[in-house]
Amino acid sequence: MKQRPDTTDPGRKITVAKWLKALGLSPGILFSAGYLLIYLLTNSYLNSEFKKTISRTVEAASDNHYSLTIGHLRAGFDLHSLTLEDLGLTPADQGLQETSENCFSVRELCLDDINLCNLLFSKKAMERSTREISRRILLYRQKAERTAEPVQ
Repeated sequence: MKQRPDTTDPGRKITVAKWLKALGLSPGILFSAGYLLIYLLTNSYLNSEFKKTISRTVEAASDNHYSLTIGHLRAGFDLHSLTLEDLGLTPADQGLQETSENCFSVRELCLDDINLCNLLFSKKAMERSTREISRRILLYRQKAERTAEPVQ
Protein backbone atom coordinates (compact mmCIF):
# COMPACT_ATOMS: atom_id res chain seq x y z
CA MET A 1 0.00 0.00 0.00
CA LYS A 2 1.13 3.51 -0.83
CA GLN A 3 1.41 5.93 1.99
CA ARG A 4 -0.19 9.30 1.58
CA PRO A 5 1.94 12.33 2.41
CA ASP A 6 1.34 13.82 5.81
CA THR A 7 -0.79 16.91 5.18
CA THR A 8 -0.82 17.84 8.83
CA ASP A 9 2.77 19.02 8.57
CA PRO A 10 2.66 22.83 9.20
CA GLY A 11 5.20 23.43 6.41
CA ARG A 12 2.90 21.92 3.79
CA LYS A 13 -0.24 23.70 4.87
CA ILE A 14 -1.60 26.12 2.30
CA THR A 15 -2.50 29.42 3.89
CA VAL A 16 -3.91 32.58 2.38
CA ALA A 17 -0.59 34.38 2.94
CA LYS A 18 1.37 31.67 1.10
CA TRP A 19 -1.17 31.62 -1.73
CA LEU A 20 -0.99 35.41 -2.13
CA LYS A 21 2.82 35.27 -2.06
CA ALA A 22 2.83 32.65 -4.82
CA LEU A 23 0.33 34.68 -6.84
CA GLY A 24 2.36 37.85 -6.43
CA LEU A 25 5.53 36.14 -7.63
CA SER A 26 3.89 34.54 -10.65
CA PRO A 27 5.24 35.64 -14.05
CA GLY A 28 1.90 37.07 -15.19
CA ILE A 29 1.59 39.35 -12.18
CA LEU A 30 5.24 40.41 -12.33
CA PHE A 31 4.97 41.25 -16.05
CA SER A 32 1.73 43.19 -15.53
CA ALA A 33 3.20 45.12 -12.61
CA GLY A 34 6.33 45.94 -14.61
CA TYR A 35 4.31 47.16 -17.59
CA LEU A 36 2.08 49.27 -15.35
CA LEU A 37 5.17 50.81 -13.74
CA ILE A 38 6.64 51.69 -17.17
CA TYR A 39 3.29 53.15 -18.27
CA LEU A 40 3.01 55.32 -15.14
CA LEU A 41 6.64 56.49 -15.39
CA THR A 42 6.16 57.34 -19.07
CA ASN A 43 3.06 59.44 -18.32
CA SER A 44 4.87 61.17 -15.48
CA TYR A 45 7.83 61.95 -17.75
CA LEU A 46 5.50 63.16 -20.51
CA ASN A 47 3.99 65.78 -18.23
CA SER A 48 7.27 67.04 -16.90
CA GLU A 49 10.24 67.16 -19.24
CA PHE A 50 8.74 65.90 -22.49
CA LYS A 51 6.28 68.83 -22.78
CA LYS A 52 9.18 71.27 -22.66
CA THR A 53 11.11 69.26 -25.24
CA ILE A 54 8.13 69.19 -27.63
CA SER A 55 7.65 72.96 -27.20
CA ARG A 56 11.29 73.64 -28.06
CA THR A 57 11.13 71.31 -31.06
CA VAL A 58 7.98 72.96 -32.44
CA GLU A 59 9.55 76.39 -32.04
CA ALA A 60 12.66 75.23 -33.90
CA ALA A 61 10.62 73.49 -36.63
CA SER A 62 8.59 76.66 -37.23
CA ASP A 63 11.76 78.79 -37.37
CA ASN A 64 10.79 80.38 -34.04
CA HIS A 65 7.56 81.79 -35.51
CA TYR A 66 5.32 79.94 -33.07
CA SER A 67 5.35 79.16 -29.38
CA LEU A 68 3.61 76.00 -28.17
CA THR A 69 1.75 75.48 -24.92
CA ILE A 70 0.45 72.08 -23.80
CA GLY A 71 -1.84 71.59 -20.86
CA HIS A 72 -1.54 67.85 -20.39
CA LEU A 73 -0.06 64.84 -22.20
CA ARG A 74 -1.36 61.30 -21.87
CA ALA A 75 0.08 58.16 -23.44
CA GLY A 76 -2.19 55.45 -24.77
CA PHE A 77 -2.18 52.26 -22.75
CA ASP A 78 -0.31 50.46 -25.55
CA LEU A 79 2.33 53.27 -25.61
CA HIS A 80 1.72 53.75 -29.36
CA SER A 81 -0.53 56.81 -29.18
CA LEU A 82 -0.45 60.19 -27.52
CA THR A 83 -3.20 62.61 -26.50
CA LEU A 84 -2.36 66.29 -26.14
CA GLU A 85 -4.88 68.39 -24.22
CA ASP A 86 -5.26 72.19 -24.26
CA LEU A 87 -2.81 72.64 -27.12
CA GLY A 88 -2.08 76.21 -28.20
CA LEU A 89 0.16 77.74 -30.85
CA THR A 90 0.74 81.48 -30.58
CA PRO A 91 3.07 83.75 -32.56
CA ALA A 92 6.51 83.94 -31.01
CA ASP A 93 7.29 87.19 -32.83
CA GLN A 94 6.85 90.16 -30.53
CA GLY A 95 5.60 92.36 -33.39
CA LEU A 96 2.65 90.10 -34.25
CA GLN A 97 -0.56 90.52 -32.33
CA GLU A 98 -2.35 87.43 -31.09
CA THR A 99 -5.46 87.30 -33.25
CA SER A 100 -7.72 84.42 -34.18
CA GLU A 101 -6.02 84.30 -37.58
CA ASN A 102 -2.51 83.63 -36.30
CA CYS A 103 -3.36 81.78 -33.06
CA PHE A 104 -4.33 78.14 -33.01
CA SER A 105 -5.81 76.14 -30.16
CA VAL A 106 -7.19 72.64 -29.83
CA ARG A 107 -8.92 71.15 -26.82
CA GLU A 108 -7.68 67.61 -27.54
CA LEU A 109 -5.43 66.21 -30.25
CA CYS A 110 -4.90 62.45 -30.56
CA LEU A 111 -1.83 61.22 -32.41
CA ASP A 112 -1.62 57.55 -33.38
CA ASP A 113 1.45 55.55 -34.42
CA ILE A 114 3.77 57.39 -32.03
CA ASN A 115 6.24 54.99 -30.48
CA LEU A 116 6.62 55.84 -26.80
CA CYS A 117 7.85 52.40 -25.71
CA ASN A 118 11.54 53.29 -25.51
CA LEU A 119 11.06 56.91 -24.52
CA LEU A 120 12.56 56.42 -21.07
CA PHE A 121 15.40 54.19 -22.21
CA SER A 122 16.78 55.73 -25.40
CA LYS A 123 17.70 59.32 -26.18
CA LYS A 124 17.46 58.60 -29.93
CA ALA A 125 13.94 57.22 -29.51
CA MET A 126 12.98 60.33 -27.53
CA GLU A 127 14.37 62.64 -30.22
CA ARG A 128 12.63 60.66 -32.99
CA SER A 129 9.30 60.78 -31.15
CA THR A 130 9.69 64.49 -30.43
CA ARG A 131 10.37 65.32 -34.08
CA GLU A 132 7.39 63.24 -35.22
CA ILE A 133 5.03 64.84 -32.69
CA SER A 134 6.12 68.39 -33.55
CA ARG A 135 5.81 67.65 -37.28
CA ARG A 136 2.27 66.36 -36.80
CA ILE A 137 1.25 69.35 -34.68
CA LEU A 138 2.42 71.77 -37.37
CA LEU A 139 0.75 69.71 -40.11
CA TYR A 140 -2.48 69.68 -38.14
CA ARG A 141 -2.32 73.47 -37.81
CA GLN A 142 -1.74 73.86 -41.56
CA LYS A 143 -4.61 71.52 -42.36
CA ALA A 144 -6.91 73.43 -40.00
CA GLU A 145 -5.94 76.72 -41.68
CA ARG A 146 -6.73 75.32 -45.14
CA THR A 147 -10.11 73.94 -44.14
CA ALA A 148 -11.21 77.02 -42.19
CA GLU A 149 -13.95 79.00 -43.89
CA PRO A 150 -13.16 82.61 -44.72
CA VAL A 151 -14.73 85.21 -42.44
CA GLN A 152 -16.98 87.73 -44.21
